[in-house]
Amino acid sequence: MKARAIRSIAFAILLIGSLTPRPGRAQTRGPSTPEERARAVKVAHELEEDPLAKDAKKSRDWMIQWIVEIPDITVDVCFDYFGALPDPPKGHSAEITKQMVLSSAAFMVEHPDKVKDEQAIAVAGLLGSLKAYQAILKQDSAARWTHLDKLIQMREQGKLDDYVAETRKKCGRDQEEEDPNTMHAQAY
Repeated sequence: MKARAIRSIAFAILLIGSLTPRPGRAQTRGPSTPEERARAVKVAHELEEDPLAKDAKKSRDWMIQWIVEIPDITVDVCFDYFGALPDPPKGHSAEITKQMVLSSAAFMVEHPDKVKDEQAIAVAGLLGSLKAYQAILKQDSAARWTHLDKLIQMREQGKLDDYVAETRKKCGRDQEEEDPNTMHAQAY
């Protein structure tokens, strides 16, 4: 196993280890409520706008835990969209990558007719992460991440959709091959 793969696994575990349900833990609650879904959409969009807000960590943690616990929304995560993850994590990379999960879930709530459109969900999630990244840069210019700058350029050139489609294919192949660089977080 390559050293990069081991670092990516360690980073991913630190990043969203809480997203994977614990083995043996029984699912004890029912589907999300309309009030929870409304709150989740609000939280996701607030975190896109101000990912470093005073209560951002608390809000982010609530939404991630909510996704884990509810049986009616599943978010698959592939970190390949972000290129090589910083090792060690830096520049608010954890907030930016988690935002993809949150924005993807919010998109599914807002667009129930597209819950099976993996491309649209991935694009929405990545756009949410890019929005959060740009908000972070306004507060912390040292948080610059070259790969995300390239993704912003792709977005501006209308090429982001193609990038997402190609990356989704790679993630799909990686998942089939059980590549350790791809983590899938599911809330059952």
